[in-house]
Amino acid sequence: MSHVILIRAGSTDYHDQSRLLGNLEMPISSAGMAEVRQVASVLLEQDLTPEAILTAPADPASSTAEAVSEVFPNAKVRELEELRNVDQGLWQGLPESDVRRRYPKVFRNGREKPQAIYPPDGESLGDACERIQKVLNKAIRKHSIFAVVAPDPIATVIRCTIQQRCPDVTSCLCGEADRDAVEFFETNSFDFTSFLNSELCDSPEKVVAESGPQDAAS
Repeated sequence: MSHVILIRAGSTDYHDQSRLLGNLEMPISSAGMAEVRQVASVLLEQDLTPEAILTAPADPASSTAEAVSEVFPNAKVRELEELRNVDQGLWQGLPESDVRRRYPKVFRNGREKPQAIYPPDGESLGDACERIQKVLNKAIRKHSIFAVVAPDPIATVIRCTIQQRCPDVTSCLCGEADRDAVEFFETNSFDFTSFLNSELCDSPEKVVAESGPQDAAS
């Protein structure tokens, strides 16, 4: 059994504007820096010292990981391309409200399988979950305690997979709201099929978004 410390990356201006970050690289905002300081404070209160800190090799995750490593100087920071955020394709940078307004049919059809929604030229949450499985299982086997720094929605994917559930459709773009910036889990495996095939989800058929906007009345 391994202890996983899931740390949400500090916010960016895109978060403050409710825009989709996707796998774009963005610096941490001033609000995000305050979040990172709070994360460090919470970690110091816990009796858990990570042996490693895993992160994507891009901001805001990498800067957050470096800040966390100052609290735990013996924990090696490992930048892993597999942990990059969900590629939201042509939706990246758009306000969340605009995406939902322009593609209403996609989100209506995706209520029962949000993990299968495919942004134009992007990837689904299910695809993202599958690509991170190998590196997280390797960390679970190797470390008794480790931290993962991730922005949303990939942080939501990790959380839901460990908890063997799917997010609801309202969380598929920007992640689950009102979650703590630091969460603690115990697990002995990371199985992406539990994310795809949870009893709370339908079969993972694609819910594909066309590249153009859709009529709200369709």
